[in-house]
Amino acid sequence: MVTTEICVFTLLDTITLQDLLNPSKTPHSELLKTVRSQPGCQSLYWGVGIQDPTKLFWFIEWDHLTSHQLFQSLPSYPSFVSTAIALTNPSSPSPLTVLHYNLPTPLSHFPKSQKPYLEYFSLPTLPSSSTSLSETFESLQTAFSTFSPEGIPSTYSFAIDEGSENICLSLIGWKDKEQHAAFLKTDAFVNAEPKMREVAAGPPVAIHVDLQEWE
Repeated sequence: MVTTEICVFTLLDTITLQDLLNPSKTPHSELLKTVRSQPGCQSLYWGVGIQDPTKLFWFIEWDHLTSHQLFQSLPSYPSFVSTAIALTNPSSPSPLTVLHYNLPTPLSHFPKSQKPYLEYFSLPTLPSSSTSLSETFESLQTAFSTFSPEGIPSTYSFAIDEGSENICLSLIGWKDKEQHAAFLKTDAFVNAEPKMREVAAGPPVAIHVDLQEWE
């Protein structure tokens, strides 16, 4: 099963998207190249937050979790991590988070015809609430399938990392911000929102990602 590793960086305030794209400004491009060259890395998508451009997202799809673990076991891995950490803001409460998910529909399976206005939604949940939350997300996915003629691609899963199993992630490929805003007014969302609040163990993280190199 494909395992998606999601890395969320809080960048230094001085680093912009153009800096990330420019190899002479930051080592970001070289970091991506290193990950993509690893055995078992099937794809890597990345982008920055639209509402908060200090947030950098990596969506790495491994053929299996063991492939990522093999990368982590390499002698060169500590240097790779140090280089990545150097991009982050050390004063942030969360300079870098890394979690793994077995997403039923990996990001690489989203339609390639148009770059999605990707919503990243993460919610820490109460223990033993996975069944209830899964039912809520299933109802939303049903609503997505009929909201527009082409449907709205989406996926969700709970983290598989020890100690983080109650963190639920959803990725939703909106056409644009107007489509997302319109869906927030539907009965499906109005009914789902309080159900998500009931099982929340903390505030959600909801941000749209400006994906780069989408193809």
